[in-house]
Amino acid sequence: MRPRTIPRVISHPPGLSREGLVEACKLQEKLIAKYEARLTGLVAKILQDKLPPIESWVAAVLTSPGPDDEEDLVEIAPREQAIEIAQPWPSIDRGLRDAPLPDRLDVIVEALQVIGLISIDVDPALPVTRKQAEAANLPAHLLFAKGEAFASVGEEPADGKALLAAFEAHRELVDENSDDLLDRLRHNGVRTPLRDCVGVILALGPEGNAVSVETRERAAKLLAEKPFLARKLGRKGSPGKLADGREIIAIPIVVWAKGHVSVQTREIVEAG
Repeated sequence: MRPRTIPRVISHPPGLSREGLVEACKLQEKLIAKYEARLTGLVAKILQDKLPPIESWVAAVLTSPGPDDEEDLVEIAPREQAIEIAQPWPSIDRGLRDAPLPDRLDVIVEALQVIGLISIDVDPALPVTRKQAEAANLPAHLLFAKGEAFASVGEEPADGKALLAAFEAHRELVDENSDDLLDRLRHNGVRTPLRDCVGVILALGPEGNAVSVETRERAAKLLAEKPFLARKLGRKGSPGKLADGREIIAIPIVVWAKGHVSVQTREIVEAG
């Protein structure tokens, strides 16, 4: 398991104090959190349009020069173009030329004249086609949810606004149902090792949501023709251990809502 955010390179003006560098890095972290939804929507558009993989792209978050100026600039470009733009910062240029981390997005972030190259793990919500929805082979106890969960499946490709809204809705669904889901995971972990478990959330509309725990193999049936998400589902590993030795396990959560599917991740502590 890799952390969600990995600093790769930092470039700063000569003579910058340690305190100034720390302040700039903290601001960069806040900018990534502020614009994560927009960055993820840009990645979702790339995946939906079957453009080159996300390692071939570089995003940028550039702060506005002053409080009275326009909002910060957030955009994405092919890596070759980003390398040309980054030539004034040799360390960033070298970082962009290094092999990127698979299935992650490199982001150039500027704050207080400090330039950072940061790799982030994104959780895009990708559109589900009518064909995929009809072919989804749900576990028997979730079949009742199929009609409502897939009611918003669209026939046309989603635009950027729809992709952004789906990402925000999926995050909200996981936050709202995380306690129920984690309780089910702990209970289910008695029968199936937690490392082999996956949470599933299907949106039912006004009647609520269907929450379930499945094996990775069964949950993979919901990700037909979504190789990027299937790879996220296949990851196994631990972000670390607690002081008492108990292991932290990263659990994938498949979310199907608003005609989109995503794979989120939450952490659960192994029972002692």
